[in-house]
Amino acid sequence: MTGGIRAGLLALAAAVPAPVAALQTTAARATLGRYDLSAPPADRWELPKALHEISGLAFDSAGRLFAHDDEQAIVYQLDPATHRVIKRFSFGRPAVRGDFEAIAIVGRQVILTTSGGVLYAGREGRDGEAVPYVTQATGVGRDCETEGMAYEPTDHALLFVCKVPRTRALVGHLAVLRWSLDRKALDPRPCIFVKLSDFMGELKGSAFHPSELLRVGGGGHYLVLSAQEHAIAEITPEGKVVAVARLRRGDHRQAEGLALAGDGALLVADEGAGRRGTLTVYRRR
Repeated sequence: MTGGIRAGLLALAAAVPAPVAALQTTAARATLGRYDLSAPPADRWELPKALHEISGLAFDSAGRLFAHDDEQAIVYQLDPATHRVIKRFSFGRPAVRGDFEAIAIVGRQVILTTSGGVLYAGREGRDGEAVPYVTQATGVGRDCETEGMAYEPTDHALLFVCKVPRTRALVGHLAVLRWSLDRKALDPRPCIFVKLSDFMGELKGSAFHPSELLRVGGGGHYLVLSAQEHAIAEITPEGKVVAVARLRRGDHRQAEGLALAGDGALLVADEGAGRRGTLTVYRRR
C-alpha cells in the first residue's frame, strides 16, 4: 500500500466521530423498511446448474437483469418473471478464469471485478458469443479483499466495499473505496467509513463481511449485503447506518448478489453451497 493511501486511512480512522444517534431500524426513509425479509419471499427460482456459483447481479438502464459466474467470466441475462436464461456470453473463448465477485453495467460496458479489484470490461455479447475484453488493476486489493462493487453515476466511479481488510486502519470498520473511471485512480481515503460497533449490536455480533454493494436510486443510500452474517445494512453516503435487516437462513445459504428492479422488487442471489443457486424476489409491502 502506498504511503498516501496509508496516511489517508489512518487520518480518517482517527477522525471518525462517535455515533450521535441510535440506529434507526424503522426509519421512514430507509429502503429496507419497505420489505419484510422475515416473511416467505414472493418468488424463488432454482437456477440452472451452470449458475450454482452465481455471484453478482446488476440491472442495466433498460431494466434487463445480468448475473455472472464466480469462477469464469461468463455473463448471463436472466428473466426472473419467467425463470428463463435469455442468453449468455463470455469474455474470451474459452472464458477467462478468475475469482469474479461483482458486476456493474456502465453505459454499454459490462464490468466484472475480482476479489483483488482487477476489472474485466467488455461489450455486451450475443447469445453464445465470446467478446474481447480489457483488464485494469484498481489497487483495491492492496487494502482489502472485496466482493461487492457498485457504479456511482454522479462522479463516474466504481465503489468497492471491503470484505476482509488488509491494512490495520480498516479493521473494525465497514469501508467503501472509490475508483475513478475517468482518472483511473483510487481515492486515498474511503468515501464511506463506518464503525462496525455503530450497528453490530443489532446483529448481536462483532464482525461483518460484505458480499455485495448496491446503490439505491433516489435517496442515494447503499445496501450492503453480508452472506456470512445473513444480513443487509443500509447506509447513507455520509456513513450513517439507517437500517439493518436479517435474512432467513433457510432461504439464503450464501447470499452473494443484490439488485433492485424497476418495480421496486428486491432480488437476492445465493450460491448453491453444494446445491442449486437461487434467485429470490421480495416485493415491497
